[in-house]
Amino acid sequence: MKRRTGKNDALAAGELHPARLLDLCATKHLARRIILYDSIESTNAAAMAAAAEGADGGALFVAEEQTSGKGRKGRAWFSAKGRSLTFSLLLRPAGRTEGLTALFALAVVSALGDFVKGPVIKWPNDIFLNGKKLGGILAESKDDFVVIGLGLDVNEKAGDFSRGIAAEAISMRIACGRVLDRGIVLCRVLEAFEELYDRFQEEGFAPFREEIQRRLLFIGKRVIIESGGGSFEGKMIGITNEGRLCLDVDGTERVFSSGDLTLRARSRRP
Repeated sequence: MKRRTGKNDALAAGELHPARLLDLCATKHLARRIILYDSIESTNAAAMAAAAEGADGGALFVAEEQTSGKGRKGRAWFSAKGRSLTFSLLLRPAGRTEGLTALFALAVVSALGDFVKGPVIKWPNDIFLNGKKLGGILAESKDDFVVIGLGLDVNEKAGDFSRGIAAEAISMRIACGRVLDRGIVLCRVLEAFEELYDRFQEEGFAPFREEIQRRLLFIGKRVIIESGGGSFEGKMIGITNEGRLCLDVDGTERVFSSGDLTLRARSRRP
């Protein structure tokens, strides 16, 4: 895929200006319609509302700031104005949708590898770097559409994170030591995803399973998953052809479609 460098350099100060993104992004189908908000409660909510009104698949909703960004189970997502990258993509898949979150996560870590070293996927929907959370993905579906949102810490400094998350969060800037162009980062993610998504619609999720597994955090380690009101401990085997988590729990393979995953802490010797 030939990547565009951008002719609208005069818009570089407005990294996420739709005209600049349309020029920068080499996608054929996705993000050919872009809506930019200076401040909004949630790009996912905006995309869901637009979809309900008949907006075409591929529309991109981007925000300089989210005031009520959300993650899984309604958790809040921190957003630093002008430094974070927060956006949602509206999709109208022709067929199955299971595995789309994992597919999008693969696109994210693949694209970010051009900027930082070693981003990985923490199942089911987080992006980690150097053992800390770099971003989160939220997919929501209704009727015939799916909205996939990404919150990504790009240009935050250590002091930008609140005390409650500072020890667990990282930004691309902190990792690589330089300020990045959020518009270019966004376009690289979209380009990577479109290539995967086109193949996904033809072949399903199974062809991507092994590559995603190579990018997964905690593979082969003992983990704990909170799912369906229960807590399960076991060795993380990988994922299924549908993107579900596989654990070896006391010699029995258990499969989970969702849940909160943590690494089991090593017991301390007396």
